[in-house]
Amino acid sequence: MSIKGGIQRLVAIALCVTMLSGCWNSRELNDLAIVSGIGIDLVPDTNEYQVTFQLVNPSSTATSFGASTGQPSIVVVSATNRTLFGALRRASKRATRQLFFAHTQLVILGESLARSGVNDVFDIFERSHELRLNSAVLIAHGSDAASVLKILTPVESLPSMGLVKKTQNTSRVWGENRTINVLDIIEGVTGEGDLTINGVEIQGKVEEGMKKSNLEQSETQARIVMNGLGAFKDGKLVYWMEDSEARGTQWLLDQIEETVINIDSADKKESIAVNIFYSKTKVKIDVVDGLPVFHVNIREEGIVNETDSFVDLSKREEIMKLETELQKQTEKEVKQALQAGQQMKSDIFNLGNELKRTNPQGWAALDKNWGEVFAKGRLDIHVKAYIRSTGMSLKPYMPLSE
Repeated sequence: MSIKGGIQRLVAIALCVTMLSGCWNSRELNDLAIVSGIGIDLVPDTNEYQVTFQLVNPSSTATSFGASTGQPSIVVVSATNRTLFGALRRASKRATRQLFFAHTQLVILGESLARSGVNDVFDIFERSHELRLNSAVLIAHGSDAASVLKILTPVESLPSMGLVKKTQNTSRVWGENRTINVLDIIEGVTGEGDLTINGVEIQGKVEEGMKKSNLEQSETQARIVMNGLGAFKDGKLVYWMEDSEARGTQWLLDQIEETVINIDSADKKESIAVNIFYSKTKVKIDVVDGLPVFHVNIREEGIVNETDSFVDLSKREEIMKLETELQKQTEKEVKQALQAGQQMKSDIFNLGNELKRTNPQGWAALDKNWGEVFAKGRLDIHVKAYIRSTGMSLKPYMPLSE
């Protein structure tokens, strides 16, 4: 072998050794504290944030001695600072391990913070390579975020994971909420309209909900439930959309996957339950005499799942009556939602973005005063409802009352 060839081989070996030397920034698992949820509150009478971290407790999930210690599945630590990043670093004074955010599922905002404004809160999420843009976001309805993160939940050992699943489940089958993540909020803040964020509420005794003994009962003394859809204007929470207003909002946003509508029969109020399993909303916006006209067309399909009175569903005319009632109920809820938004002068329905996309010239004439113009807009709604099935029976087993 020549000297030149030997030198080339040595250089190649040296390069291989360099590449196989391992990750320079690797971190051992037992040096990390996995953050499953983050809560952000505004400290009263200051300009500081209180940031709360829900950490996975490795001792409670280990298969060694720690599993029999009865420790809770999570540990909660908090820190305050003028910036979120400062609070994140300051938490090192209380945490025995370095905070690790790759598995963060949830971000909760306290109601006081939401009312003061959230436009600047998520800047750190967009800049940081550690924080996740797909983490779900909720608002603590009537409380602070720290309290929500401290409540232990049954079934799911990690409360943050349970809240995310609860959000996904209720948005899929009930229709008053939808899964909203950090990226959705950033897009809403930077878009032409306003935004909505799901609310969660603590029910029961908050202090008891923080104890593991709360889980040793068939009915817990504190629980967290989905409650309302927070409506924002200029980045500030101004109103809670609930019940039919919340569902009407989801209809306008074309976010209904499934929902249940109770409609009247001939002799009883809200006695027929129809499960809507398909819904599609199309929106077109025209500008007439300087004001927008919102053309909303909704097509929905459902199944009759329950009747609490005698209805002969073998007759086509009875089916048509139910379809008409479905259309009326849907129109009513959409109108309620739009009226609430117009009273706030808050376009939480993405209508401004739709006008900008389809009619840039029309939008250019209205964008400087869109809130005022949106509030004066007119709704033109058309709903087509179809009942595709009556389940396993055409007639209820109870007889027609005389």
